[in-house]
Amino acid sequence: MINLETLNDRQKQAVTAGMGPVLVLAGPGSGKTKTLTYRIAYVIEKKLVHPGQILALTFTNKASKEMRERVNKLLTKFPGAAERLTMGTFHSVCARILRKEIGRLGYGQDFVIFDSDDQQKILKEICEELRLGKSLPPQLFSALISRAKNLLQLPSEMNLDLDSRMKEKVREVYVRYQDQLVAQNALDFDDLLMLTVKLFEAEPAVLEKYQQLYTYILVDEYQDTNLAQYQLLRLLGVHRRLFVVGDDAQSIYGFRGSDITNILNFEKDFPECEIIKLEQNYRSTRNILAVAQKVIELNSEQKPKTLWTENHDGEKITLVQADDEKAEGEFVARKIVELAGGKKDEPVYEPDTSQNPAGMSILDRFLLAKKKYGASMAGFIRALPQLPKDHDSLKEFCILYRTHAQSRSIEEALIQSGIPYQIVGGYKFYDRKEIKDMLCFLRLAQNYRDLVSLKRVLNEPPRGLGEKSYQVIRDFILESGAKEKDVPIREFRSAFAEVKLSTKQWQSAQSFFEALEEFNSLPKSATLPELISLIIRRFRLEQTLRDGSEKGESRWENLEELLTVAQKFKNLNWPEALTEFLQEVALLSEIDQKNEEKDAITLMTLHSAKGLEFDTVFFVGLEEGILPHSRSLVEPKDLAEEVRLAYVGLTRARKNLFLVFARSRMSYGTRHIQTPSRILKAMPQERLTFVSGAERIFEDSGEDGIVVEKMEF
Repeated sequence: MINLETLNDRQKQAVTAGMGPVLVLAGPGSGKTKTLTYRIAYVIEKKLVHPGQILALTFTNKASKEMRERVNKLLTKFPGAAERLTMGTFHSVCARILRKEIGRLGYGQDFVIFDSDDQQKILKEICEELRLGKSLPPQLFSALISRAKNLLQLPSEMNLDLDSRMKEKVREVYVRYQDQLVAQNALDFDDLLMLTVKLFEAEPAVLEKYQQLYTYILVDEYQDTNLAQYQLLRLLGVHRRLFVVGDDAQSIYGFRGSDITNILNFEKDFPECEIIKLEQNYRSTRNILAVAQKVIELNSEQKPKTLWTENHDGEKITLVQADDEKAEGEFVARKIVELAGGKKDEPVYEPDTSQNPAGMSILDRFLLAKKKYGASMAGFIRALPQLPKDHDSLKEFCILYRTHAQSRSIEEALIQSGIPYQIVGGYKFYDRKEIKDMLCFLRLAQNYRDLVSLKRVLNEPPRGLGEKSYQVIRDFILESGAKEKDVPIREFRSAFAEVKLSTKQWQSAQSFFEALEEFNSLPKSATLPELISLIIRRFRLEQTLRDGSEKGESRWENLEELLTVAQKFKNLNWPEALTEFLQEVALLSEIDQKNEEKDAITLMTLHSAKGLEFDTVFFVGLEEGILPHSRSLVEPKDLAEEVRLAYVGLTRARKNLFLVFARSRMSYGTRHIQTPSRILKAMPQERLTFVSGAERIFEDSGEDGIVVEKMEF
């Protein structure tokens, strides 16, 4: 039996609620995942629903994996039940459905999934063909097409809020882009949701099949759903047996199309629903919660919750005023060295501002330090304190910022102090050239019509096939694809005799496609690692990469690491394993690539941090124009989202929270005087400790321009 006594009263109420629609409003650190997993285990144990009829939807692979593992541990008397659940991200579940049903929409089941980089390459070609110029870059069309798809608008239905001329430009690019995807038998990230909804709307029999399959649906992070996800749930949730968990105060993905009204209007959609609030926080100290609560109260339109905890008060939150971005980074590095076990007697050179309560200029501080410390005045010229080899674990330290551009000065300080770090959302394993190349070879083994992959590796390693050769081959593939879908590669190679290339180039191209046919003809009993090894041998990749240089050895080691990753699919036949592997890589989120084993500080944006927690958090760049971001200052709803973003950042901390703002910051080559964020002004002073004159922000707001008021949206 599942032990419900480990739950608090509200969690127990949620876990044992009726099977009708249930909305669980879960504040940060309130045991959301625990409640969800116990709920799944409870309905299975009580035989309220068969495990195979449960659909559990998340927003990251990490969350999905963790939930399945927890359910498995709870259901010891029901071995294998957790494996019968359909559990995954919205996009992975939709991809699974489309693999079986997409033929009804004119695609082949062997479709590839294009990532944002692939998408940009196609759009760049289209923009060049249409001669749109630099004022209308591919990134603009990418964002607008994504917005249209999230609103379930095909090119013919597109109705974005744009002026008529721009709307026509976007529609023209959208039409060409979508035609390219169809011709290449490819889907982008947004297609996975949109096409699943379109499929269900166009094929009632298919919809009914999945309605009968999934009779109980659970959704994590419901506040982050967009229109496409909302409509998907409306279509599948015909039984009205829906259990959703979310927190409107943590809705921070409006720029991706998420719609906070989905959670705010849940009762309107389901008048019979039960609403349960999880308000007891198990993560943070009372001081941290008190500060976060005051910040979120800036937003007037929300479902009110008051977080509370049985944890102790803890340390006060440290509010730091830094002179500039360099001083900001140095403060963070020094404090990490101190907290992680550095020398406690390391002198920290703080300026004496007792004679100058209004603060001091950088020059004033330099001269004062020189006078006070003489030759050892290294507040400015001596190296930062070094992290000793024997130090505490760094895994529980995190540095949060609004945008990745803020990381540079912090990285410089960490490097100077010898502090190892990892950036979530930075340069990823799967973005390395040799890995990207191999993924393209694998995608072509699955679907030779993938022109993005073809363009990348047609001449890799070099075989005399340049841009002109690619254009000829591209046009031939598009023409043959337009005439007939799903042409086998053997037939394609026969028809390839008509292609107008020089003899040498034609032979090179034939040899390339012959290799793809060889990969495609591999016995189904072969494994994915065997396919990768065959590609390496056929294209002599080891000899090409291992050129005698250190870089070459490193690149070859990366390919060997990919072979290691592929081993987890070795029990599947290679076509099935290839589909699973490529789909998993395509749908990896930033946080899924965080190395949990690495003993390093984590740097990440606020958007990447949701769902995570750390003992010590440094929250930097708390200035007007950064947080709230300058782009949010026009629309009240955008400003409200920036407040929620700050709330998410504050509530990542368990024990120690450092808030840093700079008096000046370099931007676009010019130094600007900064104004402290209005979000700081809302914080209760009695919960704060001030460094370097930070208390000045609570003086007359007329001096610094900070205005704090509740925001309507």
